[in-house]
Amino acid sequence: MDWTKKDTYAGILTLYHDLIKLRRNTDNSTAGLRGSGVQVHHVNNADKVIGYHRWVSGGIRDDTVVVLNFAYRSYDAYTIGFPRAGIWTVRFNSDWAGYDDSFTSHPAHDCQTRESPRDGLPWSGDIGIGPYTAIILSQNQ
Repeated sequence: MDWTKKDTYAGILTLYHDLIKLRRNTDNSTAGLRGSGVQVHHVNNADKVIGYHRWVSGGIRDDTVVVLNFAYRSYDAYTIGFPRAGIWTVRFNSDWAGYDDSFTSHPAHDCQTRESPRDGLPWSGDIGIGPYTAIILSQNQ
C-alpha cells in the first residue's frame, strides 16, 4: 500500500486545522484566542495542570479558557475557576482519538459553572480532561 504523508498524518493535520480555526475565530466562539488579554489563573504544580483565561474585551463568545494537563493522569471532574457564569462548551480536546488512534478520547464535557470562587475568579466548574491533554472552552450564550 502506498502511504502518503497526508494519509499517514491525516489526524494530526486535522488537529492543526481545528486549532487554527479556533485561533482565527472562524466559528465566532473563541475571539479571546485573538486577544491580548491573558491571565494564568490556575497552576497546580503537584498534579501538573495549568489553566488560563484569554479575552479581547470579555463576554460571551470572547472569554476563552484553556486547560493543559501535563501528566499521565486523567480527570473526570477537575475543578477550575471561570470568569463568567453559565455553560462553558468544549471547543477542542487534544485527546480525541480522531486525531490519533493512540489517543484515549477521555471525555472533556461541557461545564455548568457554580457561584463558588476558585483560582481568583468568581465562578468554578468541573471539567473532564485526559492525560497529556489540552482543552479549550468558551460560551455560546
